[in-house]
Amino acid sequence: MSGPFFLAAVVVCAAGIRADAQSSSVSGVVRDSHGTPQVGAVVELLRPDFSVASEVYTDDRGRYRIHSIIPGLYDVKASGTLFLPTLRENLRLLASSKMVVNLTLSTLYEAFRWLPAQPRQADEPKDDWTWTLRLSANRPLLRLLQDGPLVLVTDGDGSAPELKARVTVRGGESGFGDGGIHNDFEMERVPDEDRAMIFRADLTQAQEPALNALVGYEQQLAPGRTFRTIAAIEDRPDIAGGPQAQGLQAVEMRSGETLNFTQSVQAEFGDDAEAIHLGNNLVANHPFASLALRGENASIAYRVSTSPGIQQVEDLDREGTAQPELVETGGRLALEQGLHQEIAVAGGSGALRVQVTAWHEQVDHPVVSGGGTISPADWASGNLLYDASTDLLRASGEGFSGNGMLSEVAERVDGSTWISFDIAVGEALAMASSAPGTETLAQSLAGMKPREAPMYSASVRGLLRRAGTQWRASYRWQPPDTVTPVDAFAAGIPDAYLSFVLRQPIRYHRAFPDGMEALVDVRNLLAEGYRPFVSRDGSTLFFAQSARCVEGGVSFSF
Repeated sequence: MSGPFFLAAVVVCAAGIRADAQSSSVSGVVRDSHGTPQVGAVVELLRPDFSVASEVYTDDRGRYRIHSIIPGLYDVKASGTLFLPTLRENLRLLASSKMVVNLTLSTLYEAFRWLPAQPRQADEPKDDWTWTLRLSANRPLLRLLQDGPLVLVTDGDGSAPELKARVTVRGGESGFGDGGIHNDFEMERVPDEDRAMIFRADLTQAQEPALNALVGYEQQLAPGRTFRTIAAIEDRPDIAGGPQAQGLQAVEMRSGETLNFTQSVQAEFGDDAEAIHLGNNLVANHPFASLALRGENASIAYRVSTSPGIQQVEDLDREGTAQPELVETGGRLALEQGLHQEIAVAGGSGALRVQVTAWHEQVDHPVVSGGGTISPADWASGNLLYDASTDLLRASGEGFSGNGMLSEVAERVDGSTWISFDIAVGEALAMASSAPGTETLAQSLAGMKPREAPMYSASVRGLLRRAGTQWRASYRWQPPDTVTPVDAFAAGIPDAYLSFVLRQPIRYHRAFPDGMEALVDVRNLLAEGYRPFVSRDGSTLFFAQSARCVEGGVSFSF
C-alpha cells in the first residue's frame, strides 16, 4: 500500500475510534407497575424536537441498550401493548457517558387521577396547557406533549396545581338529544393524593335552552381500593313522547368500586340508578361487575352488565353516557337494558395486540334510531320519542337474545400510528323491505326481526408530531337491512360506516392564546345504512344504525 493511501486510512480509522470513544450509551430495564420486566417493549431515544434518534426493543428480561449516541439533550420513551407510554425527559448525555434509565409502564386502569401539569418555567418554550394523570402510589404524571403522544412521566415532583378547567363551544348536525349550540365547561380538582372531584356542565342553545350537568367524587379507601360516585342531571325540553309528553328530565346516581386483590387479580363492581320523567315516570337501576386475571403478556376477563351505557367504573363519568337509552312503547317509557355476559382473552407483545371476546346477551327494548316526517297517527301510536332540535326519532324494537363473538387485532405501524381490525358475528334487528304505503309505523316496528349478522370494521388513528394533530378514521360495515349494531354492549367498536375525529391545536403566532384546539367529529359521513319507507298514512320515515352527524367546535383549556 502506498504511503498517502496508508496514511489516509489510519486517519479515518483513528477518527472513527475517537468518535466512538466520545459517543454515549443509555441502558436500563422496562417494567410494569408491579415490577415485572416487559418483553418486546419499544424504547425510543427522542431529540428535543421529538424526532426519533434511535429505536430498540427490550429482550426477554426487559432490558434495552442504545449505543453510539452523540452527546446532547434527549428524552427516553418506552411504550408497550395495553400500557400507557412512559417518558424520562431532559437527559443530558456527556461525551463517553453511560447512563442507566429504568422505566415503568402503567395501564390506564391503574392510572385514574387527573390533575394539571407543572407550569412551564420562564426560560422554557410555551406549550398547550395540558391535562395530566397520576397514580396515588408514586405520583407520576400523564401529559399530552406539544408535539408528541400521551406519555406517562415517572419523575413528577407532586408540586403541580390542583385545579384545571376546559371550555368548549361546539355545534352542527348532531345526534338524537344532542342538537343545538353547546357551551361545555369541565373542571377537575385534586385536593390531595387520595381524593379527586369533577364537575361538567353542558348548556345548550336549541329551540329551548337545555342543560346536562355531572358532578363526581373519588376516594382512595385503601391501597388497591378506590370508590367513585357520580350524580348527573339532564333537562331536554326538545325531546317529546307525543303531544301530551313534552320535555325530558332525568336524574342519575352512579357508584363503583375497584379492587386490586393481588398484582394480577383485579375486580370492580357498581350500579347506575336512574329516575326519568317524560309524561310519566320511570325508575330503574343497572348493576355491573367484572373480574380480570392479568399475566405478563396475556389476560382473561369476565364481565357482566345490564346496560350498554355503563359497563365499568371508568364509564361512570365518561362523556356521552349521561343521556339514558330511552324509548317509548305503548305510551309508556322504557330503557334499553338486558343481561350481557362476556369472556375476553387478550394477548400480544411489542406492537401487536389480539383479543377475542365471546358473549351471550338478552336485550330488552333495543333502541332503533331514525328520522323523517311524523304524522298525527305516528304520534298517536305511543311508540316514538322525537327530538325537535335534530328532527330525529327513537323507537323500540323487539327484544332478542343470542350469542356472539368478536375478534380484534391492533398493530402499531410506526411510533404514533395504530391500525386495527374487528370482525364479529351476532344478533341484530333487521328491517324487511315493503311496498310504499302498505304498513303503519307500528307494523314496521313489529316487522323488525333479530337475525345473525356479520360486522367488519377497520380504523386508523395517529398523531402528526410537528402539527400536534390527533386523528382517527374508521369504517364499520353491517348488512344494510340491519338497524341495530352487532354487540350493542361493545363500546370500543367504531361508529357505523365512514367516520372520523380530528383535534388540531391552534398555534398561529400570537393571534390565539395557548391551550386552544379545533375539534371535528363526523359520524356516518355518507349517510349509509338508511332504511326509508312510506307508511300507510303517507309519512316518510327512515331507520338506521346511526344517523349522519357532523360537529365542529373550539376548545380552550386553562
